[in-house]
Amino acid sequence: MSTNSLTTDSGLVSTQAPAAARKPRRYHPALVALHWLIVILIAGTFFLAQSNEGGGERFEPGARNFPPPNSQGVNPQQDFDSDEAPQARPPAALPTQETGQGVFSAIGLHMIVGLIILGLLVIRLAVRWMMPHPDWASTGNKLFDWVGNLTHVGLYLLTFAMTITGILLADQRGMLSRFFGIGSAPTPGGRLIGGFRLGFLHETTWILLLLLIALHVGAALYHQFFIKDNILGRMWFGKRAA
Repeated sequence: MSTNSLTTDSGLVSTQAPAAARKPRRYHPALVALHWLIVILIAGTFFLAQSNEGGGERFEPGARNFPPPNSQGVNPQQDFDSDEAPQARPPAALPTQETGQGVFSAIGLHMIVGLIILGLLVIRLAVRWMMPHPDWASTGNKLFDWVGNLTHVGLYLLTFAMTITGILLADQRGMLSRFFGIGSAPTPGGRLIGGFRLGFLHETTWILLLLLIALHVGAALYHQFFIKDNILGRMWFGKRAA
């Protein structure tokens, strides 16, 4: 007889699934920690972005951010036939946004946190793929389940898109080069992806991500208080055995 079979008093034989095959009640502690840490960091990027806008540190790409062509050259109206030596114009001052910025400024911390989110997201996907996790929490409604599944995929995709467009935007504005010594110098104008500027894509992705987060939170509360399946306990620390 199989070691997974049990004989009852009535003589009937019942089988019990091996422990390794049973789905856990909760997510792995590493996934739980990564989930809430990423949530906190995303909230942090939001507040840092608001602080950056209020502090006037935003660096807008464009020709006005760069010295004019003749800023370090000779005055074109000067008479070169005269004995007076050519006088070069003093270099144009760098944009005020460039001065006073450092790694620990609001925009610098915003970039650092964004890079951390990207790294943690990759680790989270790897842990989720390797570790067993609970079954899908169904609402009993096929449409709601489809929207919930799509929301989870969208959260991953938009978080990746937000961090990647942020990195590209920082490179375009010369911030990676200035803060971390990598990347390229500031580029006039806005780099386009599919006909859209990077700044527009980054901000639009952020708005869509906020909408999906609100939908995700609403769905979790619906599960917790209306369906009463204790879904919030699945994403917390505790005994995992089913």
